[in-house]
Amino acid sequence: MLQASLNDAAIALHNVFNREHINFGIFGGYAISALGGVRESKDIDCLASVSKEKVTQILTETDGFRVIPQSREDYVAFLWSDHVDGRNPVLIEIFCERFPGATYVMDDVASNSSIIIGRNLGEGTSMFLEPFLLFKGKLRAAATRAKFHDSADLRMLGGKFENIIKSRANKVSLEYVVQSYDLEDIPPPAVGDVQRGLLA
Repeated sequence: MLQASLNDAAIALHNVFNREHINFGIFGGYAISALGGVRESKDIDCLASVSKEKVTQILTETDGFRVIPQSREDYVAFLWSDHVDGRNPVLIEIFCERFPGATYVMDDVASNSSIIIGRNLGEGTSMFLEPFLLFKGKLRAAATRAKFHDSADLRMLGGKFENIIKSRANKVSLEYVVQSYDLEDIPPPAVGDVQRGLLA
C-alpha cells in the first residue's frame, strides 16, 4: 500500500515538472524499489534542475503539495496528498541543482522514464536517475551515515547493473571509497553534499 502511495506522489511530481519543463530524477530507496530491489521506502528523494525559490513557488501553487519550511538553500521538502484534508501524506525531498555556490549541473544527467502504478492515480510515469547515478548516490550515503540498507542497496545495484557500473568506475569519487570515517564522528550534512555525491 505504501509503495502505491509513493507511486501516486511520483506521478504527481512528474506531471508538474513535465508541465514546467524541469529536468529531474528520483533517487534513493524509492528508486531502488522501483528498479525491483527488495526495499521499502517512506519518502521520495529527487534531484531537480531548479532553484529552491522556483520549485517552492511552483509546487505551493499546485493542489496536493504543502511545503515544509526550513533554511537550507539547496533543499526543500514537501508533503503531498491526494486528499483534500491532507491525510496520509508522502514526504518528497527535493535537492535543487541551483543554489548559491552550486558547482555541479545536471546537463549530462540521464533519467529514465518508468511506468508506475499509483493507488489512486492509476498508471502513470515518473523519472528515475539512471542506475550508475543511483550507485554513486548510494556510495556517498553509505560513506556518510551508518544505515544497513545503504550497503544492501549497493549490493543490489552492483549485482543487477554490474557491467554498467564497471564501465564507468573511473567516474566514482575516490573520496567515498578510500577515506576512512569513524561512524560516530561523521560530519553533519552540508549544503550541496547530496548534489556533489550524484553529479561530481
